[in-house]
Formats: sequence, C-alpha cells, structure tokens
Amino acid sequence: MAEVKLTQKVYRVQLTEYDRFSGRKPWDTKYFDNEAEARQWAIDYNTKHNNLDSAPEWYVRADYEGPVR
Repeated sequence: MAEVKLTQKVYRVQLTEYDRFSGRKPWDTKYFDNEAEARQWAIDYNTKHNNLDSAPEWYVRADYEGPVR
C-alpha cells in the first residue's frame, strides 16, 4: 500500500455496525473535503437509515468525527 500525503484538511465520518449478538465494530470510513458536507452526510445517512423508535437487532450508524490530523 502506498503512503498518502494529505495536502488539504479532510473530515472523517465513521460508520459503525451495531449487532444485538456481536456488539459493535467499525463498518466503513468516509472522508470529505469540508466540514459542513461531512456533518450533513452523517445526518442524512442516519435520518434515512435509522428512523425507528427503537434500535433494531442490526444497524449501521454514521458519526461525524472531525478533521483528520
């Protein structure tokens, strides 16, 4: 794998899988070139996919984690 040099600030959204039986684990990571877009993507993902009154047995949640340092 090649080393990547960041020339601009990027913002991270972490997707985490939650499972009733096996707990939670990292699912995926998304990177964005601006903070507003990253925050909005996480909100939109959770609004679309996590809209029940209670947590189902399996789901994925998006969390904005801020700039990559």
